[in-house]
Amino acid sequence: MSFNFDCRKLDTQIHLIKVNMKTYYDIHCHVFNKDVIIRRLVNVVQSLVSIKDMLKGEVSEADLKLKIEGINRTLEDVLNSSEEVFQVLNNVYNGQFVTTPLMFDLTYADDNDDDEHKNKRYRRRIKLIFKIAARIIPIVKLKIKDKELRKALDPIRDGLKNFAKKFDKKSDEEVEIFDDANYAQQIIDLEFLSEKYSSVKPFFSVDPRREYKAGTNMLNLVQEKILNDNPKFTGIKLYSPAGFSPTDPVLMGTETQEGIYSLCEINKIPLTVHNSDAGFACLSKELLLNGHIYLNDEVKLVDNYKHTFEYDFFSLKTSEAISERASLLNHPKIWRVVLEKYPNLTINFAHFGGASQIIEYIDYILPEKFEIKTFNKYLANLSDEHKNLVKSIYNKKRKYLYLIKNMVYTERAKIWNIMYNSGLIDNWAKAIFETVKNTNYPNAFTDVSCFSIGELINLPDDDVDVPVFSIKGELKKFVRDFFNTISDYEKSKILYGSDYYLTQFFGPTMEQYLSDFKEAFGDDFDIIASHNPERFLNINQS
Repeated sequence: MSFNFDCRKLDTQIHLIKVNMKTYYDIHCHVFNKDVIIRRLVNVVQSLVSIKDMLKGEVSEADLKLKIEGINRTLEDVLNSSEEVFQVLNNVYNGQFVTTPLMFDLTYADDNDDDEHKNKRYRRRIKLIFKIAARIIPIVKLKIKDKELRKALDPIRDGLKNFAKKFDKKSDEEVEIFDDANYAQQIIDLEFLSEKYSSVKPFFSVDPRREYKAGTNMLNLVQEKILNDNPKFTGIKLYSPAGFSPTDPVLMGTETQEGIYSLCEINKIPLTVHNSDAGFACLSKELLLNGHIYLNDEVKLVDNYKHTFEYDFFSLKTSEAISERASLLNHPKIWRVVLEKYPNLTINFAHFGGASQIIEYIDYILPEKFEIKTFNKYLANLSDEHKNLVKSIYNKKRKYLYLIKNMVYTERAKIWNIMYNSGLIDNWAKAIFETVKNTNYPNAFTDVSCFSIGELINLPDDDVDVPVFSIKGELKKFVRDFFNTISDYEKSKILYGSDYYLTQFFGPTMEQYLSDFKEAFGDDFDIIASHNPERFLNINQS
């Protein structure tokens, strides 16, 4: 008996099998463990404030119930280890996704101007969170008519009380988010996961203040973590709203010292940078800054400049405080300065400006209200024809102008773009898209992680009529009205990300989040979750 065995044919078949086995990527996720307490508490307070605001208008019981249940979920005990957090995400992905957990260095997010740099005000300010929440809960309770919904607020109240008790009893051995020990623990956790799971490719957090305040040579540290013989980290994460400029000298370089960006550009190290006007921000009221900032509607270069913010972070104006810090330190126009010097930098502008900014951009949603002084300031930048066109859709009443005219899509798009180009509209999604589609910046990307605008739906196969939060409708709008209208080159700049587990604060479960993305994008999910991320991570590239 003889066999005709064609080895070349077998090799070809094996190659085809490998080609057809797609790898997917979650390019933006987190595996923070139970030590990261402050983020949860801040989101609890923000959610309570949003409920209070919701009650000013008409809101359904189902929406209120979902929001309250979401807060209660955040107050439940999180998993004990980063590995357990990763396993939850990995189970949703059935082991078919590579994940890039992003590290978060918040050591200097408070007391930036303090000589000791010990974040000594941290504990006092966390206690203020408890007080703010305690003030909001009774207000919300008074406005909710449904007895069961009022009772659902009790676990939130009790959970915050328990947090306060544990906080007062904290031992010296416990890790807090602003302790340097938390930074070190995140490195240990992520290096462990990277070594144990080949599908985990963490991003190392860089805060230039560590070089000034801890005496750390950040360039050497990045080389050690990413460019050594057996690196555990794949890329870099920057979170400038934590209190530094994207063009800080440590990042941009000086005449005598190479910068982080230069090292990354030369070695094709990918960077993910937070780029929305929401999220987290530094707690300090004052910052000492070097580099470019966005102040009074323009990018300015500052040197040893002390800036004082209008809004306190720990107050009923937390959202305004975050937005204020994001604008000063994180505006897309500042990042343009980075790319002008390092055009080949591989960089992901995370969140595409934020879900609300994306929808405003693709729907060309016009501002409902303007202060006349602001309106007139920017109107000066327009031609007479455009001035008259914009004026015709607003009605003056006292110190404000109010939108009065309904327009079809093309009319709205024309006026929206006129207002954007004049500066009357400041939309981060459009600014980011103009950057990533620019062929001068071939390695610039953006991700659509933490897409959080949606609605309550009933799943068709549910035996019980239980509503779930879904982002599918708005995602389909994004695909139909934006993604399907742009060029293949522009599509190649969009990345999939979840922002797990922080996504859980905003409504959809991780299972629902993934399902909605797959349904909305269909076959194009391969583009944003497989092909594009491989280019961003420089994987399988010839």
